[in-house]
Amino acid sequence: MEILSLKLENYRNYLNFKINFPSEGAIITGRNGIGKTNILEAIAYSAFGKSTQQANDSELINFSKAFFRIEAKIMIENKQHLFEIAVDNKKKIIKIDKATIERISELYHYFKVVYLSPNDIQIVSGSPSHRRNFLDQAISQQSFSYIELLRNYNRILKQRNALLKEEFNKAEKHSWDREFAQYAAQIIEARLDYLKLFEQNLSSLYAIIGKGEELKLEYKYSFNLEENGSIWKNFSNYLEEIYEQELYYQRSLCGPHLDDIEIYLNNHSARKFGSQGQKRSLAVAIRLAQAQLIENKTDQPVLIFDDVLADLDKNRSARIIELLQNRYQIFIATPNIEHYQNFSLEIIDLENKNEIN
Repeated sequence: MEILSLKLENYRNYLNFKINFPSEGAIITGRNGIGKTNILEAIAYSAFGKSTQQANDSELINFSKAFFRIEAKIMIENKQHLFEIAVDNKKKIIKIDKATIERISELYHYFKVVYLSPNDIQIVSGSPSHRRNFLDQAISQQSFSYIELLRNYNRILKQRNALLKEEFNKAEKHSWDREFAQYAAQIIEARLDYLKLFEQNLSSLYAIIGKGEELKLEYKYSFNLEENGSIWKNFSNYLEEIYEQELYYQRSLCGPHLDDIEIYLNNHSARKFGSQGQKRSLAVAIRLAQAQLIENKTDQPVLIFDDVLADLDKNRSARIIELLQNRYQIFIATPNIEHYQNFSLEIIDLENKNEIN
């Protein structure tokens, strides 16, 4: 899997921009503020249908224009596809090979991107929502049915929360609880299945990148889990136990939307006790483990590095480069190519416009 070319119109600082990419990828360099990350963001937009920089679509439109367009030619399983995205202040249209897709999530069927950002340290040390968002996206890239599970669960969660804010009869609530528990259990089981493989890959990668600490993952449930009984049964029983609490707070107080994952290094919480070097190494290893599982299930994803190796020591960076060399199409944005000189990638200097078009 690789992206062949990218065309941007009115996207961020690019009014009319076209670039062709080598099959191995490239190091994109230039002074700060020239638009290196914007190119990476546009590539990822073609995979996710939204910004990886937590920006609203309206913020991506050049301030002097009314819309933006992205056009990407992507090779998937030896077949070239055309991705077109057009966004204005009212609507978004995404086409693949001239056919409009009905849901943005359909992009997950096609183009696989793993985006490595300095903000990934939040997966290790940030709030539980960062870990849940990572896990849900990673699973969705491999399983379209999981996207449907999340959609149904979030719909029921919203309706159940609305129910708890008003008067209701117990039979109605019981019906919602049964469906709520059903989808919650399916999501948790899918997460646990993914984490079994993910933990193996993450441990192997971190052993190479880090300093040999023993790594372990633990899924943290938002409800009591007894040894006997299914997840569905435990979850349903807990809903009965917290009936009065949910009435008081008028919202759902358990479920996969509140679960967490704890990462341990040598039996100590990496979130609480890990050094900055350990956390940054873990963040990179997490993304590379995600890439490996995509590769094992579907095809090699495109890897995007938003200057993430600059904060690591040279030895750790060298080990990461050795792991990835000649394996994926890789894009790196950096103002300092010295950090990546061991990567045998073409250098695209945005200061030199003649190299781009």
